[in-house]
Amino acid sequence: MAAPLAAAAVAVGLLALAALLAAPQAPAGLRAFPRARAVGGVLTALAWAWAAAELILHSVDFLAFLTPAMTVVVAVICVPLSWTLLANLLSVRGLGALMMLWPMPVILAVREDVSAWRLLPVSVGYLSLTLGMVLVFHPWTGRALCEGLAARPLTRRAVAAVLGLLGILTGVGAFILGKAVGE
Repeated sequence: MAAPLAAAAVAVGLLALAALLAAPQAPAGLRAFPRARAVGGVLTALAWAWAAAELILHSVDFLAFLTPAMTVVVAVICVPLSWTLLANLLSVRGLGALMMLWPMPVILAVREDVSAWRLLPVSVGYLSLTLGMVLVFHPWTGRALCEGLAARPLTRRAVAAVLGLLGILTGVGAFILGKAVGE
């Protein structure tokens, strides 16, 4: 039942992001986001907690030696290391890490379903995963994207509309997934 909740959370996140981009204060927020240390700290801590939870729930073969307690300890150690060693553009990296993590429970949940509707969450998930990798490994791309969106109101509104549509589609997918898992 975690996959429909994850998909619903992503849908809410996409809709919230669309609303934030459409707001009149969006340009100032977009310019400040890449260097916002507090936001970056929260996003990276959330990403490490999520990664630890995923490792506890779905073990990886070469990390099988990690007990759940060891996984939590490693995540707790990695949070301040990330804050210290990756402080430059930490918000962008944290957002990218979350974009890489959320598709896993959704893709695992729809893996067994043979219907065509599963292409929607899988496609959105892989798109998010790819963009997340770009943001984590090339955070200056995220900074340039924020600057570009802040400078171009029409593009920002178009991106907000696309994100809103993706949020609605992901919400519908979460509803369908919830019904499929519940049966």
